[in-house]
Amino acid sequence: MTRGEFVCFLDHDDLLAPEALQAMYDVLSQGFDVVYSDEDKLDDNRRLLTEPFFKPDWSPEYFRGAMYVGHLLCLRRDLACRVRFDTNFDGVQDFEFMLRVGETGARIGHVPRILYHWRKTPGSIAETSAAKPQAAVLQEKAVNAHLQRVNLPAEARAGSAPHRLRIVPKPRSSSPKISIIVPTRDSPDLLARCLKSLFETTAYPNYEVILVDNDTGDAQALELMRHYPVTRIYLPNPFNFSRANNLAARRADGEYLVFLNNDTEIISREWLDHLLYYAEQRDVGAVGALLLHDDGSVQHAGVILGMRGTADHSMRGFRAKSDGYAGSLSCAREVSAVTAACMAVRKSTFFEVGELNEHFFTIYQDLDFCLRLRERGLRIIWTPQAVLLHHESLSRQSYYDVVDRYLLLDQWEEVIQRGDPYYNRNLNVERGDYSLAPER
Repeated sequence: MTRGEFVCFLDHDDLLAPEALQAMYDVLSQGFDVVYSDEDKLDDNRRLLTEPFFKPDWSPEYFRGAMYVGHLLCLRRDLACRVRFDTNFDGVQDFEFMLRVGETGARIGHVPRILYHWRKTPGSIAETSAAKPQAAVLQEKAVNAHLQRVNLPAEARAGSAPHRLRIVPKPRSSSPKISIIVPTRDSPDLLARCLKSLFETTAYPNYEVILVDNDTGDAQALELMRHYPVTRIYLPNPFNFSRANNLAARRADGEYLVFLNNDTEIISREWLDHLLYYAEQRDVGAVGALLLHDDGSVQHAGVILGMRGTADHSMRGFRAKSDGYAGSLSCAREVSAVTAACMAVRKSTFFEVGELNEHFFTIYQDLDFCLRLRERGLRIIWTPQAVLLHHESLSRQSYYDVVDRYLLLDQWEEVIQRGDPYYNRNLNVERGDYSLAPER
C-alpha cells in the first residue's frame, strides 16, 4: 500500500523526536539501505524520558545475542517488500525481520542520536524484561533458523540474562590444527600456571604449543620447558614482542594461530572451540577472549578506540558474570580490536596482512594488526565464552613504551580520532565503562 521510497517501522503508541525522519533520511540518502537510531523510554506515570540506550553501529554478531536494533527502523521499501515480516514470529517480528534483512547484504547505517521514545506500558518489555516470556523462546528460534540459513555450525541457547543468547559451536567432525604461541622469559611461576592450565584444561584435541624463549636462564623455567610437550624456539635479546610472535608463526604447523601471553591461565575448557568457531568464518580477521583479573573482575572485553588518546580495554573492573551494558559483556560482538594476550587468527590471513609490525617493540602491535584487518573489511570478534585469567603485565611491570605510542598515532591517528564504531559517541570514551559522556 505504501508508495514512498522508504518505510519506517514503529509502535503505534510511541513517540518520535521532531527531527527523527529528517535525520534518518539524511543517512539513507548517503547510500544506506537500512538505518536505525538510538532510543530511550517514556514513563507516562512520572512524565519522564528515562533509560537512554546508545547503540553501536551495525554489529551482526552482537545482534545474534541481543535484540539491540529495536526502533526506530527505516529502510528502502523494495527491500522491505522482498524480505517481509513472518507472522510465525509475532512478538519478536521486527527482530526476526532484521535478521533476514542482514542476510541480504544490505548496507546498514546508524544514527547515534535518540530519535525514538519507547513507551513503558503495563505488561510491555519496555516496562520489564520479564514481560512476554514467549518472546525469549521466539528469539532463540529466530536465531537458530538464521544460523541454519547462513550455514554457521552453531546453535543459539538462552543466555545468563533475559533476552540474551549464547552462540554455542556444534560438535565437530574434524579439528584443524591450532598453533598456540607463547613468548616467555624466566618467570617460572607464571609459565607453570600457563602451561599446566593449558594442557590440563583445554578440551580441543588438536593443537601444538610453541614457546618463544627469550634468553631464559632460570633453572625451574627451563625444566618446565622440558617437562611439557612444547616446541621451544630461541629468541636472543633484546626482546621484541612482535618479532617473537612472527618467528613462531613462521614455524607453526597449525592452520590457525593463537597468540597467548605467558601470564595467562586457562579457565574455560572450550576456549579454543569458541575462538576457532569465529576464526573459521571468512569475514573474521581476529578473535579475542574474556580476560579476568585475579579477583575475577574483567581485565579485557575488547578494545575501544580513543581511550587515553589511543585505545584501551573496555569494562575494566566489571563483574565477569554481569550483563554489561545491554549485553555487551554477555554476548559475543564486533569490536575494533582485541589484545594479543589471547588472540586467534587464521594463519594465511596473518601472513596476508603482513604479520605483526616489528617496529612496535612492546605495545600496540595487536591494535595496529587489528586495524589493518579492519581496513580490509574483516571483522574483529570478542567472545565471553573463552575465559582466561590474565596476571596482567607482571613480567613487564609498569614500563610504558612512548615510542610505540608515537608510532601508533603516526599511522592511525585519523582513524582513532573518528571514534569507535562499536562504542557510541554519547558514551564516556575516557572511562570505557559505558557511562554517559560529559556534557560539552
